[in-house]
Amino acid sequence: MSMKIVIDARFFGTETGIGRYVKELIENLEKIDSVNNYVVFLRKENFNLYQPKKDNFEKKLADIKWYSLAEQFSFRKMVDAEKANLAHFPNFNVPVFCRTPYVVTIHDLILRHFPTSAASTKNPVIFYLKYFLYNFVLRRAVRDSKKIIAPTYFVKNDILKNFRINPDKIRVISEGLSNLPPVDLGEEFLKTKNIAKPYILYVGNCYPHKNLEKLIEAFNFLKNPELKLVLVGKRDYFSKNLELRVTNYELKKNIIFYGYASDSELSTLYKHAALYAFPSLMEGFGLPPLEAMSFNLPVACSDIPALHEVLGESVFYFNPKSAKDMADTLALVLSGAKPKKEGALILSRYSWRKNASETNEIYTKFN
Repeated sequence: MSMKIVIDARFFGTETGIGRYVKELIENLEKIDSVNNYVVFLRKENFNLYQPKKDNFEKKLADIKWYSLAEQFSFRKMVDAEKANLAHFPNFNVPVFCRTPYVVTIHDLILRHFPTSAASTKNPVIFYLKYFLYNFVLRRAVRDSKKIIAPTYFVKNDILKNFRINPDKIRVISEGLSNLPPVDLGEEFLKTKNIAKPYILYVGNCYPHKNLEKLIEAFNFLKNPELKLVLVGKRDYFSKNLELRVTNYELKKNIIFYGYASDSELSTLYKHAALYAFPSLMEGFGLPPLEAMSFNLPVACSDIPALHEVLGESVFYFNPKSAKDMADTLALVLSGAKPKKEGALILSRYSWRKNASETNEIYTKFN
């Protein structure tokens, strides 16, 4: 018997890991599920990014901002009005009074460990109010969900440390590796962005837990005037603030704040880089290092549990709190050192189709 399943896809295609997750999940569910009927809610800004390819997938407009009061009330009414068998919320921001049975994906608890990641330009009163609401909504999502999806055992264990729930309620489903287009815009394109080889590449945001100032400090330890550091990611309060602090460093002219990169630009940046660096203090999974490895780019990253779980012995690890150890590891990789295991063995584990198939198994158990 078929089910009706609602998916909150308001993040679909956005410049975030969650946006990538939602996009890949829905597109791969279309490939494997011809039985159940899906209602996919999208915002106005991404409504045209998704075009259903099968009759059992329908998109509807829900132009409601994430993390807003309207999300808690208006969006909840839209979800419940569908009278679906199940809803899937791809992030913790679940309407707390939602009556439809639901599954939630919790990618990490970084905001609990690093609350400054959400501070931005908010004044302290507004920030702490939002932080209180974040914890309230998260607790309700953990408590009231029928099932929780976590991308790693590290995240599962972190949830269990922070909340009293049955471990069987959480299922670990690894994320997948997206296929970036096989495009190379070439070195001439890189020159238009003031990028000359060799360069170290970072892709992601500039939130405090990403630890980019320590990476910049390590980069300066290398004292190589020919080497550049290219930081790719959306320009926001955190990136602009970091850029202001870079003026204190000797090799500031060699540090490039690239901004947003299209998939074609990302492919080009990965193909021509000498090394991918990932200095984060905490991650729930870590997609960018996998992307880098898929381009045969050597990776040096933080010695933290989630990255060990995902990347194994196919990368080089450093102490993310030590700029000296980070610099020594970067120098080692740049000298041509090889990791203990080939990256291809790790990459073969991760598939968005597999992610969608295992997620679909969770859905069907509620039939």
